[in-house]
Amino acid sequence: MTQRSLFRITLAVIAVYALAIGLGIFLRVNYPDPASLVYETYKDLFPLIIAIPAAYLAFAFQRRTSYVQALRALWTTTVTAVQGAHTYVRTDTPTRELYNQTLAGLSIAIEEARAVFKNLPRPGDATGWYPFEPIKQIHDLVRDLGYGSHADAPRRTAATADINRMWKAVREPLLHEYDRDVPTYHHTWYVALRSTSAK
Repeated sequence: MTQRSLFRITLAVIAVYALAIGLGIFLRVNYPDPASLVYETYKDLFPLIIAIPAAYLAFAFQRRTSYVQALRALWTTTVTAVQGAHTYVRTDTPTRELYNQTLAGLSIAIEEARAVFKNLPRPGDATGWYPFEPIKQIHDLVRDLGYGSHADAPRRTAATADINRMWKAVREPLLHEYDRDVPTYHHTWYVALRSTSAK
């Protein structure tokens, strides 16, 4: 479950509670008799009105937690695969074994992304678009580069630049799916330098 979905569900639950409170006030004003059947019935149902949205909100938070765990696993797999591709294109005369290993790592990252994210809707196509195309492009680049003498220095140099560009294209969108924040206790001297220079 994405941050946006969780935010919408939370707002919906808050709206339900606000309506429940408003309805309670309305009934109390319009049925002031303590023995009113309408108000007493509402009081009896009120715990249920509170419990159902609360249970759904708890379910949503559990789904969000599972989603973030899946994202972390995907991030680790993807970083490992991309770094493997970097190692491959920087290796002089890469072997067939390294070639197969690199492609396997990228294929695993591609399929893990399919398990975490749905394809983007595409008009007239039930399959849709793959959500993080640069991962597939890195795979295709390594596959086309080949191994041994076929993967010569000029082609590997060009592939290095392409991999860097493709990884930057997919890294930020992936990181946006996390609940990231600025660390309370960071370790960077640039903040102190800026504060000093601003005085």
